[in-house]
This record gives sequence, C-alpha cells and structure tokens, in this order.
Amino acid sequence: MQNHKKVIPFPSSGWCFFDYADEIEKWYSGLLEDGQDTFNALLKLNSKATVPRQWNGCKMLKGEPKKEGIWEWTFFADDRQQRLLGIFGDERKRAIFLIGCSHKQNIYTPPDCINTAIRRAREVRDGKARLTQRKVRSDF
Repeated sequence: MQNHKKVIPFPSSGWCFFDYADEIEKWYSGLLEDGQDTFNALLKLNSKATVPRQWNGCKMLKGEPKKEGIWEWTFFADDRQQRLLGIFGDERKRAIFLIGCSHKQNIYTPPDCINTAIRRAREVRDGKARLTQRKVRSDF
C-alpha cells in the first residue's frame, strides 16, 4: 500500500524541540543522572501532546516574559525545582528552549535567568540565534 498513488505519507505529528545554541546541553549536563532521566521522560511525554496546554509541568510566565511569549516547564530533580524557559517556534509544533535554571527558596540559579530568556527570545525572533534540534529519547 506504500506505493499506492493515493497514500500520502504524513510527517511525524509530535513536537520538535530546539535548544538555544549549546546552552541547554550545558544545563542538562550539570544535572545528576536522575535529573537527566526525569527531564528526558518529561520531554518524551510532552512531545506527544496535541496542544501545549496538554504539556505536563508547563505554565506561561507573567509580566515582561509573557509579552515575549515565554513559558516554563518545571520538574523536581537534584533536590530543587528545575525550570526550562522557552518559546514557540515559527512553525506549528516547534518549541525552543532558551535557558535552564533551578529555583530553591526564591533563589534562581543563574540569578538573571528571566532577563536572559527575554534577550534570547528576541534574538531568536530576530534570526540572530543558532538553534540545535534536541533529540527526544525513546528509551524512557
């Protein structure tokens, strides 16, 4: 049936995720193995969502980040709340991770992560950022 003229192959319906430069990989590499596994499981789960409101651990930020369309994923790993800030890409079902950070007792690490995410979101929209596609691991 694959070679039949009326069969039209459709691309994968899952989400494609992109990292801002190599910054997300640096953050990911700093997580303990359990934290990396938790992130990979969240990535796999959220990649199957039909719409972003079905993503687990996701919420839109308020204030200046909201104006830039920045959202965050949260999950607990390495004894603290981990956060991954991102925006939606120009194409449907594309998401771009801008910065990874952690949060414990009202202290963000790195402390300027919100402003960095805002700056990076603008760079992405202006075409001044290098993006790397993040592979979604299937072994989770």
